[in-house]
Amino acid sequence: MNTLGFVDMVITGTRTTTLDTVKDLTAEQLAWRAGPEANPVGFLLWHVFRTEDRYVRLLTSEQETHQADGWSDKWTLPSTITGDRASMTTGNSWTIEEVGIFNVPPLSELLTYGEAVRKRTLAIVKGLDESKLEEVPNAERPDWTNASYLRSMITHEFGHQQQIDYIIGLCRVATAG
Repeated sequence: MNTLGFVDMVITGTRTTTLDTVKDLTAEQLAWRAGPEANPVGFLLWHVFRTEDRYVRLLTSEQETHQADGWSDKWTLPSTITGDRASMTTGNSWTIEEVGIFNVPPLSELLTYGEAVRKRTLAIVKGLDESKLEEVPNAERPDWTNASYLRSMITHEFGHQQQIDYIIGLCRVATAG
């Protein structure tokens, strides 16, 4: 197996685990927050997909699926989130109040968006030449190579996957009975 075959295997496996974790969640479970400053599962799932979409744009210089497929018109962000903050969707960019008023989309919509983003990601991985892994695809981020973006796709989702699993456990305990 070559390096890109390994990347494909890992990101596919990670996504499969993420989807298995969330596949049966109700709308209430997606929106449940452990506390006033905690992220709901739906926000984290959306954030994982949006960040990967952003990485795909940075790798290819093509429009993000979020804009190209009309998701940006379908999902309304808090009005205080504009520009780069809206496209990157990092927790560091959002205030607690903004996360609190984020309307978690239905799970089916989130998963459809995530599937569209992942389809583009896998096409990029399959089409990338291993000799280009150390190239810098985005002049705005000269410290990030193609390999850096691929590594971050893997570790980013995996980290949030663990958070999602933990939050689901907290939700089940808090709402049992």
